Amino acid sequence: MIYLQAIYSLSQGESLFTLEMIKSFLQNHYLLLVLNIFTIFMVIKVKRHSDKVLMFFLAAITGKNFIMLAASFNKLILGLNFIYLIFAFYFFITWELEIAKASYNPQFSENDLEKDTRFPLKGRVESEDGKSFEVHITNIDENSCFGIVEKEARDQISGLNPYGNYTLSAEYEGVKFTHKATLASIYDCGIGLDFVKEKSTNSQLNWSDLHKVCLERGLFE
Repeated sequence: MIYLQAIYSLSQGESLFTLEMIKSFLQNHYLLLVLNIFTIFMVIKVKRHSDKVLMFFLAAITGKNFIMLAASFNKLILGLNFIYLIFAFYFFITWELEIAKASYNPQFSENDLEKDTRFPLKGRVESEDGKSFEVHITNIDENSCFGIVEKEARDQISGLNPYGNYTLSAEYEGVKFTHKATLASIYDCGIGLDFVKEKSTNSQLNWSDLHKVCLERGLFE
């Protein structure tokens, strides 16, 4: 919106920082301001279809920019618009890749009576304060996973530190896999964890290695 205001000021030939120009901008673009607030809410809350809302908002800003370009045909505005297109495309792709991660996709609905996982994979999560509980993995990729917390420990979900560090461990076919993780999301009776990037050693395999093993075993696609 700040960029759009700058383009609006250029097209009007007025200073960006005058009170009159700010009032004029808000009066002429209040619908885009409402859409901006709604988009921020969707993105911060990682809501479903937030990527589509973000794309619509970016497209609306782009369209408005080129409408003002057509009215004034300022070469500076033309150059700035193409730069904005590049950054808008980059931000959209980045967000789309982010919400595609397993930690944001539990693969079940909170309205499902049964939330059984199709993956025969269990793990144990341990927090910095020594609390631990088991999770049943419902979704996993190379950099993250989502798991249903066992019933006996679900009262601990609300008390998890969103900025804390966690250790995720599992034993599969006699081999132990451990990995540092951070809390990415909480949904219904489960949690999403992002794996902290670290190098695995021969003596200690991490969950990225476990993900590769699961792919080889055909546990999931």
